Amino acid sequence: MSLKICVVGSGAREEAIKEAVSSSPMCAGLVSSFDDNPDLIIFGPEQPICDGLVDYYKSKGIACIGVDKKFSRLESSKLFAKKFMVDHGIKCAKLLPVESDIFPQVVKADGLCKGKGVKVVYNRTEKDKFTRKIPKPYFIEEYLDGSEISVMSYFNGKKLINFCPARDFKRLTSDIRSPNTGGMGAYCPVDLSDAQLQKLQIYLDLLQNALICEGADFNGFIYSGLIWSRDDWYVLEYNVRLGDPECQVILNLLENDFLSILLNNEAPVYKKGYSACLTIAAEGYPDSPIKGNEIILPDDNRVKVYFASVREGNGHLFSDGGRVLSLCTVSEDPFPVLKNFAEKIHMNHKIFRNDINIF
Repeated sequence: MSLKICVVGSGAREEAIKEAVSSSPMCAGLVSSFDDNPDLIIFGPEQPICDGLVDYYKSKGIACIGVDKKFSRLESSKLFAKKFMVDHGIKCAKLLPVESDIFPQVVKADGLCKGKGVKVVYNRTEKDKFTRKIPKPYFIEEYLDGSEISVMSYFNGKKLINFCPARDFKRLTSDIRSPNTGGMGAYCPVDLSDAQLQKLQIYLDLLQNALICEGADFNGFIYSGLIWSRDDWYVLEYNVRLGDPECQVILNLLENDFLSILLNNEAPVYKKGYSACLTIAAEGYPDSPIKGNEIILPDDNRVKVYFASVREGNGHLFSDGGRVLSLCTVSEDPFPVLKNFAEKIHMNHKIFRNDINIF
């Protein structure tokens, strides 16, 4: 098998996917456009999936890795996702009346909000301010407290192939009230207790059975954002794509061929150690990031650098968005290596989490 592959998307996640598939003996090369007659399309970001492009290109006879339009609503409609969970006995936060004054509580806008449609609010003033900002319908959930993990699964039309759990650091800083972002760092594997692993398998079996029961017929990724609360796993959210930066850490930890997992139903095999990612963002992120700062990277072959929002000009690199770089490495203690690298990057107005770690 020798395939021309198109990876849709341009962020750090997509750079990691391109690196993983291009190293496979099954890949004949990467193409940049649908017009280049790819044999396989792998969808990275959510918008084209939710727009129904997977359905469209499958109807043209092109193999696609991506969730179809119907099940893309697991991400594009939080109310659809909530009904899916309730119908299949999947544990999730309870709905509260919109006027509830039980704080903290979680406000969720229904629709694609690019990571800005969910907020934990601690009083009526915060709640009113946030709900005025979101034009979409919204609902209120109880607040669940506990440790979170991200579990990415690949559904091949018949069963789930589950990747090892990762932990994402979503907040901009360590302050519990700082903004949730697209992710300031991540690592895998996550050390879980026997009870947590057993309950996780029960959940994943429920998810697989729910997809089969609902007649799911796609080859694509389901991201489960889970929280350990009340001695069980509760679903906080679903995405229909690989997470960013969790994708980077998992792909860098893989020992076997990523394409073989997707196309030959191989189980993932992992290297020893921990894989970690640290995000370099621009000051002002997530609301008003400062752009246009030159980037000069240090020389350290222990660290892979994926471009998230970077432009090139006259042989130089410049920041061009909120999350700018993904720094990745695999070792027994990876975050000190990443933080040392981050400190040596020449880039004005850079920010990164200096407090995150594994141990």
